Amino acid sequence: MTAVPETALCTDASSTQGLTPGDSRERWRQIVTTYQCTMTCDFPDGAGTSDLQRLRTDRNQVLAWQSPRVRYRRDARHMRQDGIDAYIFFVPTSGTAEIDIEASRTSLRPGHGALVATNQPFDVTHTPYASLRAITIERRTFQQGLPQVCGPVAPINLQTGLGGIVHDLLNSAVRTGSQLSAHEFDAVLDRLVQLVCVLVGTEMLDAGDHFSEIEGAIRRYVRDNAHEPDLNSELIATALGWSVRQIQLALQRSGTTCRDLIKNERLSLAHDRLSSPGYHRMPITELAYHCGFSSPARFSTAFKERFGLTPRELRDA
Repeated sequence: MTAVPETALCTDASSTQGLTPGDSRERWRQIVTTYQCTMTCDFPDGAGTSDLQRLRTDRNQVLAWQSPRVRYRRDARHMRQDGIDAYIFFVPTSGTAEIDIEASRTSLRPGHGALVATNQPFDVTHTPYASLRAITIERRTFQQGLPQVCGPVAPINLQTGLGGIVHDLLNSAVRTGSQLSAHEFDAVLDRLVQLVCVLVGTEMLDAGDHFSEIEGAIRRYVRDNAHEPDLNSELIATALGWSVRQIQLALQRSGTTCRDLIKNERLSLAHDRLSSPGYHRMPITELAYHCGFSSPARFSTAFKERFGLTPRELRDA
């Protein structure tokens, strides 16, 4: 993003109206990559008119847009290309957005938000012509207020209490931002980020004394169900009666993620079965599927990274 003088508040409006379908898709890719971060944009329903409003200074940025259904995907290749290390605070005001992070899926509806890190892969798909807003927050800025957060947080309730104040303040910033000076706009956005920190931190404090209990229950559940191919944080949260956020936070505090915990438990299960005479006649490909892996090739690669031997080498030994 090109730096602008501190005294300037830039308001940009972009649209793909009147463009051919191919040009419309390409134009939208250019817009989102320039304004947000490097991503792949897929258009499941073909192209249509997309409109975006951007308010920015050299310190803060707010995007508000409406478009046909788009799937935004960011992976390791994109992260290497741009090196952007920040958070994106997503808020839909109409329609819904499906957010996939760390093998978990969250359905984000109006009145809720999601905090997504750009240094981790994510997949966001919204319904046709949903209205969404996004604030870009530098990692160091956010972690000054809440150093414990190191991964995605979703969903965040913006319907009541402090969440309602955050929601109203964001709406006001988009609606009246062009009437503010750069100093006033930055003051509003700085306060908004502080309130998001408090909002996320409050839930962390509410769950604080129970994190060890939650972590232990998660590990037991994953150990008992690692063979299930669809196991993810949403299923774990539903089974244990906690929120996905509490699952994520409990594992973050112990230095892992839900995806890594599930993978490691599956690898341990596979190691035990490969070493057991009772499974000696089961083909390794079939054993991989029975341990919850979706791809025998990925299983073999992960197994060797973890144990220093391929599954075949361990069985032969």
